[in-house]
Amino acid sequence: MYYRTYRPQTIADIDNQERRKLFQDILENPLHLPHAFLFVGPRGTGKTSSARILAKIINCENTVFGGKKGIEPCNECETCRAITAGRYLDVHELDAASNRGVDDIRALRENVRFAPSEGKYKVYIIDEVHMLTKEAFNALLKTLEEPPKNVVFILATTEADKLPQTIVSRCMRVSFQKAKKDELLHSLKRIAVGENITVSSDALEMIAHAASGSFRDAAKLLEMAVRNTDLSLEAIKIFLMGSTQDDPVTLLALILHKDVHGALKYLREFESKGGNGRYLNEELLNGLHAAVLTKGGIENTFTDTDLLKSISQKDLALCMKKLLEAYAMAKYSPIDILPLMIAVVEYGEQKI
Repeated sequence: MYYRTYRPQTIADIDNQERRKLFQDILENPLHLPHAFLFVGPRGTGKTSSARILAKIINCENTVFGGKKGIEPCNECETCRAITAGRYLDVHELDAASNRGVDDIRALRENVRFAPSEGKYKVYIIDEVHMLTKEAFNALLKTLEEPPKNVVFILATTEADKLPQTIVSRCMRVSFQKAKKDELLHSLKRIAVGENITVSSDALEMIAHAASGSFRDAAKLLEMAVRNTDLSLEAIKIFLMGSTQDDPVTLLALILHKDVHGALKYLREFESKGGNGRYLNEELLNGLHAAVLTKGGIENTFTDTDLLKSISQKDLALCMKKLLEAYAMAKYSPIDILPLMIAVVEYGEQKI
């Protein structure tokens, strides 16, 4: 998979300039290395990749932590190669979504007492840490309060508001915002060069837009496009939207007028053409965003004035809420168009 093959392996590989600078500042002095980090941001924005880079930096024998100059991991020593391959004994990754109980954290507390077996630091990466139970958080807190000197914790989450303040206050917080279009394009071009793919900048921009700020989704979409299209601009649009002729405003009008039958028929045809439901949902939300601002007299970017006259601001807000719920559900749906269909039905039957 592209997103695994082309994970950033050094600070220089990180596509976000602000994050590169932050890590450089944090890691330039080994004496001031924080014992716990909190990586916060949406899915697919590089939290786990950055955690692995950090683990390499503090254990690589050729960085300032190994007595040399510089903070970039060499990616050539046995330590770097082992961490990249996921076989380094002193780097432990825990998925809190499936290991969320107090017994899991107690086992971790027992392990941190032992010295590193291979490197200078033991690194514990706990993904989706907000999923831990209250008892597990209490157990983790005891370790964060009195951490061994040779242990570094990296907690990663998409929902920082669910973490106890006692945990947050003991970590250095690093924010991971959604990737900007130029950052996504930089990442996609890096993959295209590595895979010797010929694709236009316009096509990559369309894929970057569809990725909604996620490096992982951008890489996945490019890989799917390589497998299913000829990578022309028209083929990419058909891949993402189902047809070059499909107009999201047409669907938006059906939804807002509560034409459930017509909207479902549109979605079924869109699905049969192989369209990307998540991308379509984002286009609908962009349309609603423009409609709300135009209706409110803030901007004048929504051109279907007849539609705006027939729909209230409250209708627009309620429709946006349903589509936002559908967008969130898409992450877990086995059929990507299904959350949109649910939103169409629920909004169509909602009494105003």
